[in-house]
Amino acid sequence: MAVARHSIIAKEGQLAVMFGLLAAIAMQLTYGPYVIAVWLLPATLVWLYRDPSRIIPGLPLMIVSPVDGQVALVESSYDRFLKREALHIVINMSVAGVFSLRSVTEGKVLQIWQVKDDSALCLAIWIQTDEKDDTVLVLHPGRWLKRLSYQLAYGDRIGQGQRFGHILFGSVIDVYLPASTRSTIEVGQHLKAGRDGIAELLQSE
Repeated sequence: MAVARHSIIAKEGQLAVMFGLLAAIAMQLTYGPYVIAVWLLPATLVWLYRDPSRIIPGLPLMIVSPVDGQVALVESSYDRFLKREALHIVINMSVAGVFSLRSVTEGKVLQIWQVKDDSALCLAIWIQTDEKDDTVLVLHPGRWLKRLSYQLAYGDRIGQGQRFGHILFGSVIDVYLPASTRSTIEVGQHLKAGRDGIAELLQSE
């Protein structure tokens, strides 16, 4: 078992949380106990950018969930990015969940696309395992903020369940896997990013 290393607060929100705390302290010192409600700001920011540790399964053939959310679709479909038949899994992100993004597998980043989808800019990431299994994540921006952040580039290596970005109020994540991959989830199932498996890669002997 391996535990991902990161701070309790997502680094994308550390500056905002610090600003909120300083503002609340300044208001408290200036106006006294009558402005205790100002502490709602840093408390809300801490909740939005919280990033609890997750125990990563450490099973080489397991594909883990990239986000906290609920399974919306599991089907055989066409992967327009790698132009192949694929197992397609759709996960609806939870508004009450953690908004961090995690890698579905260990491997190397081979390409990153920015694509337009419903007038919003989406991000697609191709990660190939050492066994040459190809996975593609399509990250749709948040429902309201229409933005996401990530720390990946072509050629980077990433670990299974490793945190690589943040998608505040994210909406939908598409996962495309080799057509031979065996799904281990059902529609409606709730998932935790980096911890829960969604599929198993099948290796030919």
